[in-house]
Amino acid sequence: MGTENMTLCGFHAVEAAIRADPVQISELVHDGNRKDQRINQLLSRARSRGVRVRRSDRAALDRLAGTVRHQGVVGLLPHAPAKGLSEFKEWRAQVNQETLILLLDGIEDPRNVGACLRTAAAAGVDGVIMPAKTGAGLTPAALRVAEGGIHQLNVFELESWTHVLKKLKEAGIWIIGTSGDADTSLYDFDLSGPLGFVVGSESSGVRQITRKQCDALVRIPAAGSLSSLNVSVATGVALFEAIRQRRVKTNSLEAPTSP
Repeated sequence: MGTENMTLCGFHAVEAAIRADPVQISELVHDGNRKDQRINQLLSRARSRGVRVRRSDRAALDRLAGTVRHQGVVGLLPHAPAKGLSEFKEWRAQVNQETLILLLDGIEDPRNVGACLRTAAAAGVDGVIMPAKTGAGLTPAALRVAEGGIHQLNVFELESWTHVLKKLKEAGIWIIGTSGDADTSLYDFDLSGPLGFVVGSESSGVRQITRKQCDALVRIPAAGSLSSLNVSVATGVALFEAIRQRRVKTNSLEAPTSP
């Protein structure tokens, strides 16, 4: 994504960036004609956190936000919030038996990227990894849909995708791809232990280069004639099924045995 300025649009995304530690935005641009309590509270919070505040007009905000709805507030990011290879190496050294990650393999629609990030944050995953030059990436539209979820996650955009997958496997992480043509159901697969779920693009699914590195492929059973789910919905089903299985296993291990 480079180091050029990016934007966060709308109250939820901007508020989350201001609350983050360290603060994620360098400047807040707002519609000077909006004077309601919500905008006043946001501007006050931004100033108290050391964020530069600049008054503007709706036309200028429209240009900054592009096609993304901004609600009269736009936050400027000094750089893309994704982490790189050096941070990935440090994070990988901390992998344990409870590690759960999400790999977004070339998702094309930024709204789906954002929805997957928001779902991953809600599931409490340990990391989200994306290829640096494939897929929509962390666009303003994706950040808007994520509604602050980006600030609760370790998000990596990495090159040398095959190398990254191999390094994850070397760290003990099982790489599980989701595919409608897989023989094994998600619900029949043991999802305990360090695990990485891969979800692929809306048009072609998990890429062949990624499939070759997967330890297994699973499908999400659908009723009737429906053969596939929206990628963000599939992400939620997969992640929360893993969480459910892990809780069941933990509870069974902690349950007292009969004398």
